Amino acid sequence: MKSVRRLSVVLFAAASAVAFAQESELKAKMQEDLDGYKAQIESSCGIKPSITWTGGKFGHNPRESEKPEWNALTTLATSALDALAQACNNAVVKEKVAKVKKIEVKKGKGTLGYTLKGDTLTFTVDASFTANNPAGQDSDLVEKLKKELDT
Repeated sequence: MKSVRRLSVVLFAAASAVAFAQESELKAKMQEDLDGYKAQIESSCGIKPSITWTGGKFGHNPRESEKPEWNALTTLATSALDALAQACNNAVVKEKVAKVKKIEVKKGKGTLGYTLKGDTLTFTVDASFTANNPAGQDSDLVEKLKKELDT
């Protein structure tokens, strides 16, 4: 009986280690895609923020849609970063984000969204939101950033 318990513990530990390694690999993929926009944000906005995913575990490859009709998380996350870079063409927006030191991306509901609190800019993405494609959400977020920050 002790052998069966030990075997169960060993198998559980091995399965946990594999799941942890897979999740780490998925986070690395997301981080690689987020980091791909750092230079564009630095150039357009004049800031050098850290950019991280704070939306929790993925459970699937973030570069692929979880369901056929959904969008990939990395596509939406990078669309939000692209929108920021585009919005920084507006001098007032660029001034408002000048203090940003951290950009966080996490899961939210609906179209691409953002909050700016202190030195942290948080983008929210929803892979299940399909009323507008990522390019359309990108354009809408550019307009929203300009409208709300250029005050």
